[in-house]
Amino acid sequence: MKSILTPLALVLCLALSGCGLFGGDSGSTDPAAVEQKDEAPQAEPAVTEKAEPAAKAEKASTASLKGEARIRADLQVTGQQLVGRAARTVMPSKTSRSVRKVGKEYVANYIEVDQSSVSTDMRPGSKGQYVGFIRYSEYEYECRAATRQEALSTKQCERIRTRNLNELIRYDGKKWQF
Repeated sequence: MKSILTPLALVLCLALSGCGLFGGDSGSTDPAAVEQKDEAPQAEPAVTEKAEPAAKAEKASTASLKGEARIRADLQVTGQQLVGRAARTVMPSKTSRSVRKVGKEYVANYIEVDQSSVSTDMRPGSKGQYVGFIRYSEYEYECRAATRQEALSTKQCERIRTRNLNELIRYDGKKWQF
């Protein structure tokens, strides 16, 4: 039994060694093709080794700029959505004014969010995350009239206060969290 295993082991070792073990080219038997393959690797490494680090650095900076531009665009869209939501849900709103009696007259007031004043900015945070700033304005209006009904329905209201708001949100690597 030992006499059969020894030659079998020897044949297996020879079959797996050399080109068979390291993935040699068994499909090409053309000598010209083999010579071209041998010549090409000698000339190219000197050129690609020098250009490779610069190319990788350029690709990395371009990718980060594209990534940062995409994140900045996402922030702008998220900012518009956030301010739109604030405009729809702010209370008291133009359609649902609050009324109080001051002396002999009634005063209705409401808040309006200026959606055209939205501006966004971002700064790098820790571990590849970003901090986003969404800035917009809220205007408070006051409508005065002799009766409660007139105060609610009048179109002549006066802006009494402006609040400039700054919302902070964070980017978790996939989307903006608020």
